Amino acid sequence: MESPTSTASRPDYYDFLDRMRRPAAADLFRSIKSFLVSFSFHEPNAEEDGSKVQAFLAEMESAIRDHPLWANATSQEIDHALEGLEKYIMTKLFDRTFGTSTEDAVTDMEISEKIGLLQQFVKPHHLDIPKVLHNEASWLLAVKELQKINSFKAPHEKLLCIMSCCQVINNLLLNISMSNDRTLSGADEFLPILIYITIKANPPQLHSNLKFVQLFRRETKLISEVEYYLTNLISAKMFIIDVNARSLSMEESEFQKHMELARLATQVSVASPSSSQAPPHLQGQIRRKLIWQGTAAVS
Repeated sequence: MESPTSTASRPDYYDFLDRMRRPAAADLFRSIKSFLVSFSFHEPNAEEDGSKVQAFLAEMESAIRDHPLWANATSQEIDHALEGLEKYIMTKLFDRTFGTSTEDAVTDMEISEKIGLLQQFVKPHHLDIPKVLHNEASWLLAVKELQKINSFKAPHEKLLCIMSCCQVINNLLLNISMSNDRTLSGADEFLPILIYITIKANPPQLHSNLKFVQLFRRETKLISEVEYYLTNLISAKMFIIDVNARSLSMEESEFQKHMELARLATQVSVASPSSSQAPPHLQGQIRRKLIWQGTAAVS
């Protein structure tokens, strides 16, 4: 699996930019510029923006296939051009399309805070991960790959971070299967490890990153292995959101005790440092919403 920082992942983008600078690309450039400008006429709406981007990418695929600059191009070369186009427009639109709503920012913060609590007491056995699958070196590598996700703005590059993390886990399972003559049971083995890795990593803005990839990565690319890994990380996120005593194989009293001790240890409050994950212009709204939620919970 290529890394988003590898040289193999960059030629698509730079080749695309190089072709866009040529006089023959003037018509394509005008279409792209007009599309980007059109976003300034409307308030941000993630789902609507996602639909617009998907429609534009599909439209541009036809335009690129028929364009003289890609005459006699192979399917791979066309795909490279579309990868470059996706990165270009989503880098330009990033500040408008990524984590811009108060609701998404609140969800990001709540997930991060909950993971911060779970990190203090959740162990592999709480997720029924057998000892034969324990491998701290591989787990650390997977954690580091997932933590890179906020370093990139393009959906493809964010997805590569997810893929790299998941493939580390998958390779671990394959190696253990071969060395121990053990038959593994797919998601039953994979998902608990991914949940544990996600808790260990506490990737920034997890909800917003997953939503961004789902909405703005070319739909034709969210298939097969990519779809499987993305779906599993979404499942890991939902597990964390809904986590309870039963899901961690604990008694309710034990779970509540661990959570309370974790809260005391980290002194979680409305002004938690994790709120810094949100864009500055949303932080005041988030604090007000959390205060309201806290008041509602007490009343």
